[in-house]
Amino acid sequence: MKKTLIIVLTFIMLLAFCACSDDSGEIIVAQGLKLAGNQAGNQAVEYSFTYPEEWSLIRNDGVIEIQYDCNESNMYAQYATVSVLSFSLQDPTTAAKPYWTEHEKQLQTIYTDYKLLDTKEYTEDKDLLDDVPALKVKYSGKINEITYVNEQIIACREGQVYLITLVVPEESYEKVEYTMDTIRSEFTFVK
Repeated sequence: MKKTLIIVLTFIMLLAFCACSDDSGEIIVAQGLKLAGNQAGNQAVEYSFTYPEEWSLIRNDGVIEIQYDCNESNMYAQYATVSVLSFSLQDPTTAAKPYWTEHEKQLQTIYTDYKLLDTKEYTEDKDLLDDVPALKVKYSGKINEITYVNEQIIACREGQVYLITLVVPEESYEKVEYTMDTIRSEFTFVK
């Protein structure tokens, strides 16, 4: 009995060290990373991911959104945001590439000076979004004379499309471009 109690207490202590909460309620899972999503207590979503600790969780419901102030001066904020959301597809057999083709048409009506900058298919085991093939697209465009760079990872799974979207003013893109790979590499679906 004592041995079992010691094992249980040791396990609880390990969990406490591995997943600590800071003052904001965000869960720190490893040096420099925080946890968001289902494993962090958000039952409204069917996924979890880690993100860099210098980012702040600003929305945590059916959509998860994090932000980072790219401006190094204190004069004004210049935010980069990443949002993660999912919704049902009209055709549950739709894959990421056909979804993107239709979605891109909508983006061209929203942004002026829209430009598709890059696409990358994630089909190798090491690159998948958990166990799901995905498409990463990078594009830019202007809204109110400000040029934004967007990266979007698109995955279709079980009749749902999952969108992970980075939006950042063009001049700050290099400061935060690593964030999408951090999120993608640790993204998991609830199984």
